[in-house]
Amino acid sequence: MKAKIAILTAAVGLSLVLSSCANAGTAPDTNAAAPSNCVPKHDVTTVEAGYLTVAAYEYPPFAYPEGDGVGGAEGAILTQIAAMECLTTKALPGAGASMIPSITSGRADTTAGSWYRTAERAKVVLLSAPVLADRLIIVSKKGVGTVPDLKGHKVGSILGFLWNDDLQKYLGDSVKLFETAQAMYADLAAGRIDVVIDTYPSAQATLKKTPIDGLKFEVPPADPAILSTVKPGQINFPVNLDNPDLIAAFNEDIAELRKSGELEKILVSFGFQPEAADPGEPNLL
Repeated sequence: MKAKIAILTAAVGLSLVLSSCANAGTAPDTNAAAPSNCVPKHDVTTVEAGYLTVAAYEYPPFAYPEGDGVGGAEGAILTQIAAMECLTTKALPGAGASMIPSITSGRADTTAGSWYRTAERAKVVLLSAPVLADRLIIVSKKGVGTVPDLKGHKVGSILGFLWNDDLQKYLGDSVKLFETAQAMYADLAAGRIDVVIDTYPSAQATLKKTPIDGLKFEVPPADPAILSTVKPGQINFPVNLDNPDLIAAFNEDIAELRKSGELEKILVSFGFQPEAADPGEPNLL
């Protein structure tokens, strides 16, 4: 799990894709039940009949509770998946640390908010196919663009990011870890640090609220010194170990949304780069 970032307000109109529901072609209302004549694409069991319960916390633009449903890019994707299965998304709000336990305890069907496919996580939940790639970027005014170029600079990152250990091993005391993205970018603006290591959507969300002129965003070439440049984090929708039918449905629905182009449209509408929709073959960090 990664640290929270500033709220990104994004509106997106979404059409249902290849859904056999009678209301295909319109975005489902997360506050209303699916129509009675809807035919689901798969036979799945959920925590609450008629609903896809999603544990969600404030982590825009990825996901956040919004009314009774889930907003953000992942919320929009899950809303389409739910519609394909004749379900209505229902948010179970909580702190970030409660998200995975909400699944393992049977209180939620899945969670949203940038959850990577990791070997440790695979021990406690079923991991879906990769939904999107969360690639590391280097943000600076000087145009720093490679891992070796980080040397000699004061570098900032957020507590909890997967690349922090590698950064600290590589750069030592020149790395400063921050509680929030806002504090990190404030130090960048003030010149207290020279470089920020972030992801593109995270950076855009923070800078939308507090812009900084003259910043350059570089995706560094793969460098084994920082594993995250070689194997980007793959965000997924985890499910309880006892519900293999739901994870199978997720995987087929994700593939259908990707093939139709809707997955990329959703991500781009929330400020992601188009390449995020192509996470590559499944891997575990």
